[in-house]
Amino acid sequence: MSAVFDEEAMTEGIQTPQRALPQGATTTPQSDVILRWDDLNYEVKAKVGKTEEWRPILNGITGEARAGEAIAIIGSSGAGKTTLLNALSGRIVGGRLEGQILFRGAKRHPGSFKRVTAYVQQDDLMHPLLTVQETLAYASKLRLPNSQYTPERKTERVNTVIRQLRLEAARNTKIGDAATRGVSGGERKRVSIGTELLTDPRLLFLDEPTSGLDSNSSELVVELVKKISVDQGIATLMTIHQPSARIFNIFDKVILLSQGRVVYFGPTSTAIEYFANIGYQCPMHENPADYFIDLMTLDYRSDDALTRSKAQVKQLADKFAEYEAQQATYTSSEKPSSVSGKGVEFSGELDLPRNNWFSEYSTLARRDWANALRNVPFLMGQITQSVFMALLIGFMFFYLKKDSVSVQNRLGVLFIIAVNATFPIVMPFLTLYYKERDIMVRERSSATYRVTSFYLSKFTTYVPIALVSNTIFFIGIYFISHLEFDAGKFFIGLVTFFCLSIVSVAFLLMVGSGVKSIEVGFVVAPAILTIQLLFGGLFANPKTITPVLRWIRWVNPVQYGFSSLTQNEFSGMVFTCAQGTQCYQTGAEVIKAYDVARFTTWQNILFLLMLALIDMMAGYAVLRWKAKPKSIWL
Repeated sequence: MSAVFDEEAMTEGIQTPQRALPQGATTTPQSDVILRWDDLNYEVKAKVGKTEEWRPILNGITGEARAGEAIAIIGSSGAGKTTLLNALSGRIVGGRLEGQILFRGAKRHPGSFKRVTAYVQQDDLMHPLLTVQETLAYASKLRLPNSQYTPERKTERVNTVIRQLRLEAARNTKIGDAATRGVSGGERKRVSIGTELLTDPRLLFLDEPTSGLDSNSSELVVELVKKISVDQGIATLMTIHQPSARIFNIFDKVILLSQGRVVYFGPTSTAIEYFANIGYQCPMHENPADYFIDLMTLDYRSDDALTRSKAQVKQLADKFAEYEAQQATYTSSEKPSSVSGKGVEFSGELDLPRNNWFSEYSTLARRDWANALRNVPFLMGQITQSVFMALLIGFMFFYLKKDSVSVQNRLGVLFIIAVNATFPIVMPFLTLYYKERDIMVRERSSATYRVTSFYLSKFTTYVPIALVSNTIFFIGIYFISHLEFDAGKFFIGLVTFFCLSIVSVAFLLMVGSGVKSIEVGFVVAPAILTIQLLFGGLFANPKTITPVLRWIRWVNPVQYGFSSLTQNEFSGMVFTCAQGTQCYQTGAEVIKAYDVARFTTWQNILFLLMLALIDMMAGYAVLRWKAKPKSIWL
C-alpha cells in the first residue's frame, strides 16, 4: 500500500507507514483513486512430468493508483511485472485470475474501460511510411469521436500532444523501419505514447517503454510521462527493467515484485529507509533499483545459493505482508463503501462514443492508400515484374499461328495468364498484410475501430493495385503472343483475369487472417496454390482424375479461370492441319477434349466471384474470431 513512515509505530523493527499524498496536497480525496486492486491472484497451468498443475504467477497483490501518480513496477525476469500490468489493464489471456479490480470505485466494463484507458506496448508497431504528424492525425480521426471533436479540435489535440512530447522537430519525419530511415528510437517511443494520449485517458499503462533506448532517451520518456500524468491527472503504471537512479527517483511510487509477490509498494523516496529498517541497507552511491533487484533475484549459480535466495525473497515478501496487515485497520476505515462493494457496474459516463462505420472505413482507406503509394519499391516491383513477364512469355510464344502446333502453345499462354493471377499477387501482398494485421491487433486492443472497416479497407486497396499492375501483363502477353484479335474476346479475357485476381486477393486475406505467423503463411499459401494449378485443367484432364480428388475442381478458381479463358479463346476458331497428320480442326474440338465446357464463360466468371465472396467471408470470420478480445475480466 502507498505509504510514508510513521516513527511512532514499530513492530519487529519495521516502521509503520502513513498513506502517501499527491505532490503539493495536504489531503487526498478518495475520488482521486483511479484504480484499485485487492488480493489479485493469477495462476496458469504448467506441465510437470506427465501431469498438469496450476502454477501461481501473482500472489495476493493489493494496491491503488491515484490521479497524477507515476508508479513503476520493477522486478527481475519472471517476477510477474507484465502479468500484473496486463491484469490491471484488462489484457490478460488464459489462466485463472481472482481478486477485485475497481475503476473509480466500480466494476470495469471491457468496452468502456479500454476507451478511457491507454496501453503502450513494448513493441512500437506503426506504419513506417507515415510521418509523425500523419500517424497522430490518423489516430485522432479514428479514436476521437466526431460527435465531440471537430476536425479543427482534432488537429489542435494532435499539435498539443506533439508539443507535450517534444516532437516538433520530428513532426514531418517518417516513422521508419529497418528499410526506411525515420525517427530515432526515443522519438518513435514518444509517438507510440502520443497515439494513446490523444484520447486524454484516465489511466496510462506502459510495458517496458525504455527498452532499447539509451539513458538520455529513457530519462526523457519517463520525465515526459510523469509531467503529463501530473498536468492531466492521469494515473500511470509502468513496467521498467533496471532503471537508473535518476529515472527511479522520477516515479512517485514503486511496486517491487519477486516471484509474484510484492516485496515493497510505496513511495520511491522512502524505499531505501524501509529496506534499511528490515535489515537491508542500500550501500552508499549504489543505484537503489539495482540493489533492490539483486535482493529479489533468485541465484541459480548453485543449489545452496538458490535455497538462500528463495528464503531471502520469502522473508522480504512476508515482512511486507506483515507491514500491510498493520495498516489494514487504517486503510479500511478510510475506504468508502463504494470502493469495497462488489458487483457495482461501471457507469460508462467517461466512455468515448465510437465513430460510425463509414467514418472508420474512409479514414483507414485513406491511410492505406497513403502507405501504398509511398511504398515505391513494392509498386515498382509489381510493375517491373508485369512488364518483364509480359515480354518474356509474349516473345516465348510470339505471334501464334492457327495450325495444329499452335493449339498447345495457346493453351500454355492461357494457363500462364491464370497462373500470373495467383502467385505474383498472393505472395507479395501477403507480406504487406501480415504487417498491417499486427498493427490492427494493437489498435484493436484499444477498441479503435471495427474489424469490418479494417478488412474491407485492405480489400479495396489491394484489388486496384493488383489489377493495375497485372493489366500491363495481360495486355502485353495478349498482343505480343497474338491471341485472338477480337475486341469482345479481349475484354471477356480481361474480365476473367480481373475476377481471378480478385479471388487471389480474397484468398491472401483469408490465409493472412487464419495463419498466425508469416513463416507458416508462406508455406500454406504456396501449397494451396500449387494444388490449384495441378488441378487447373491443363496438366490433367478432369475426366481422368480419380473421383477421390475430382471434387477439388469445384473449389478451384484456377480451373474456372482457365475454362473461361479457353472457351473464350478457342470458340469459333478453325485450325489448318498438315497433310497426313491428325490434329484438332476447330476450337470446339479443343474445348471438348479438355473438358472445359461444363459451364459457360460467364458462368465460370460468376463462380469466380462466388469463390472470392466465400474467401472474403471466411477470412473475415477467422480474423474476427482471432481479433476478438479473450481477456479475463474481474
